[in-house]
Amino acid sequence: MRNLLYAGFSRLWRSVAFWVAVGVMFAVSIVELALSYQPRLMGAEGILDNRYMIFVLMSGVVLSAFCSLFVGAEYSDGVMRNKIAVGHSRAAVYFSNLVVCGAAGVLVCCGYIVPMMAVGIPLLGPFTMSVRSLLWFTLCSFIMTAALCAVFTMVAMLNQNKAVVAIICIFLAYFLLFLGIYLNSRLTEQAVIPAREYIENGQIMVREAMPNPAYVQGVKRTVFEFLYDLPGCQAVQLLATAEDCPVRLPLVSLAAIAVSTGAGLALFRKKDLK
Repeated sequence: MRNLLYAGFSRLWRSVAFWVAVGVMFAVSIVELALSYQPRLMGAEGILDNRYMIFVLMSGVVLSAFCSLFVGAEYSDGVMRNKIAVGHSRAAVYFSNLVVCGAAGVLVCCGYIVPMMAVGIPLLGPFTMSVRSLLWFTLCSFIMTAALCAVFTMVAMLNQNKAVVAIICIFLAYFLLFLGIYLNSRLTEQAVIPAREYIENGQIMVREAMPNPAYVQGVKRTVFEFLYDLPGCQAVQLLATAEDCPVRLPLVSLAAIAVSTGAGLALFRKKDLK
């Protein structure tokens, strides 16, 4: 296992896909800083807080491409079959790829965080949120990122076609992100539409408060809340509750890592490596 991890991290540093992923996050960070500078000159506060949190939305999309290409290369180059042939267990091969992809996910996020903090603090001023909230948000984001990497690793380990894996992972990342945006809009609807005054034909009219037909309740709301906590969808929730992220979010991410890894390993043990 140690040799596999050493080889995996060694290949990670030489991986073009990894450095492209880090470069993309670095470029996004610089663009966000540039867009933030003008509002800062106008006296707006809390800009760095908002810009810093953007990486949680980007990580899933970037890592979906990286994980599929990184693991897929082992199939296309014949490395996966050779590892098994020289005596490494399938569990060791699976876990080594999982650990390397998870570590790469955190490092890719750091590709955004490091320039954002190194340049953003002198340029835009310090964070307005507490250090505790900042660290908690970052930890929750890293765990969610690791959960997404676990899902992408499972897909990549079970399919030898690198192009198909890339399409599935990228589609899944975008689907979860947009599903999270949709669920956020539905779950934040008010239960009651408040009363309001308006003018009609020169007269002041009053519309009474009424139930909101768009408000989700009952079993449907329970299902929506469950889906909203899933990694990927969870990114939107983390962004919305950055200063007070619920404890259940990292727990759900850890559960997703356990479930995807257990299922992926069980299926990988039975897979015919061609």
